[in-house]
Amino acid sequence: MAVIGGRAHLDGITFATNTHIVRGRLSQGKISIKVRRLPGIRIFNVMDKVPFLRGVSRLAKLNLKMFIGMIFLLVIPWEWVFPPTANEMVVSESIWPVLAIYAFVLMALVFLLKRLWQFHGAEHKAFNIYTSGADLSLSAVREASRVSERCGTNLVVLLLPILIVLSLLTYQMPLLILVVSLSIGYEIFNWSSRNQRLKQAFLIAGFIQKYIVTAEPTEEQLRVAIATLARAIESEERMVLV
Repeated sequence: MAVIGGRAHLDGITFATNTHIVRGRLSQGKISIKVRRLPGIRIFNVMDKVPFLRGVSRLAKLNLKMFIGMIFLLVIPWEWVFPPTANEMVVSESIWPVLAIYAFVLMALVFLLKRLWQFHGAEHKAFNIYTSGADLSLSAVREASRVSERCGTNLVVLLLPILIVLSLLTYQMPLLILVVSLSIGYEIFNWSSRNQRLKQAFLIAGFIQKYIVTAEPTEEQLRVAIATLARAIESEERMVLV
């Protein structure tokens, strides 16, 4: 497929291809679309072919700033910046209070970020029509499901138990644990998607998508999703023709 995925914002949607990042915004009823070339394409193309690295490269394409931030944080020798005390070295940290905080924050965001979830729903509806091969008409996108098999929520459901297990083994390197968990989780996600395995996990992810992290979008938001996705497809097709 020309488009590999997307993500929602408070004011619009981003769709990513293997070569471009396409960002659509809605401001005062007007849609603006910005297309930019993805930097470091050759590096990402190599990573896409290597198991346990391709998950990281997909994340980088969808959110390059976050990826660069993660790399920056990983290379900082935090044990030099904040050397542990004798007491800290013998105290084991529980993962459950951290998970409880994350759950509380998520529930708060469900109510505070309704506009974000609406754009997320619009992104899913448009992407589902695209992957089905149908035309990106407003009527078709409006009737499409808000639940997407390619949503990052599916990956998170697989990622969470891996993250918990690795955190129980060692908690001194949380960012490294996150990257390793992402790499393993993506490979399991790919395998399960191809073989229709782990259906129960995806049912959980579908419930979360439908009732928590997406909401029914407005017609304006649907138009943003359609226009942005169409431009992303066009940008990738131009690269193929060059």
